Amino acid sequence: MNKKSLLVIDDDAFVRDIIKNALDKDYHIIEASSYSDVVKLHSETIDLAIIDYILPDRDGFEVLRLLRDKEPSLPAIIITGHSNENLVINAIRKHVADYIKKPMNLSYLKRRLSEIFSNEHDKEGVETSLNKDHLLDAVAKHINKTYMNELTLDQIAHMACMNKFSFCRAFKKRFGRTFTSYLNIIRIKNAAELLKTSDHSITETAFSVGYRNLGHFNRIFKTVFKMPPREYRRKVIYGRQYSILQAEEMLSEESPVN
Repeated sequence: MNKKSLLVIDDDAFVRDIIKNALDKDYHIIEASSYSDVVKLHSETIDLAIIDYILPDRDGFEVLRLLRDKEPSLPAIIITGHSNENLVINAIRKHVADYIKKPMNLSYLKRRLSEIFSNEHDKEGVETSLNKDHLLDAVAKHINKTYMNELTLDQIAHMACMNKFSFCRAFKKRFGRTFTSYLNIIRIKNAAELLKTSDHSITETAFSVGYRNLGHFNRIFKTVFKMPPREYRRKVIYGRQYSILQAEEMLSEESPVN
């Protein structure tokens, strides 16, 4: 039986050698160190590409676009030592088969290759197999950075390339809270810090953490801290402070803040 051909693209020869030594028994390995090297591969048949995101002349997604100009359904695995939430989300949008952080777990890589090739006639199976925990962690980081903006379930589910029902189930399984509860906790935690450290009015505080309705902000704050924000500020100012530890303990409990 003919071996599947894997194109391994990484400018680090040591990384390429590790992958080749681990896989060349079962696969035909083609090596490249840059976008320019890939351009020269006119006649090679490639069944899957393993692409480092950081390359000397282009990024990994540009290499993937080049390869898919020739073979639109080519499965690919992105590998990187420079992970961030935008990179994970972009990988999802490019329909990569997986996203693996360096240093790689070679046993995991072998298993994923076997799974991808066993599902090669099932396009949806390949596209949706990217590690869902990576994706959800990236979404959570995005929420933590942009909580002060308007964030809706539809927007965040679209970012995760899921319908909102699948996203809600996956998000709660990962974080133990609904998306709405998670967002509210982040906003209220930051509002509490502002009430302690700034002279913003209650309304200004509410708007600065993402609430556009003062009544809604007051209700959520009271649900979490068992008192309205004005009373919380007064107790802090007059010495009856809630320590950071106490606040964290309160925030870590599942609260009905949907």
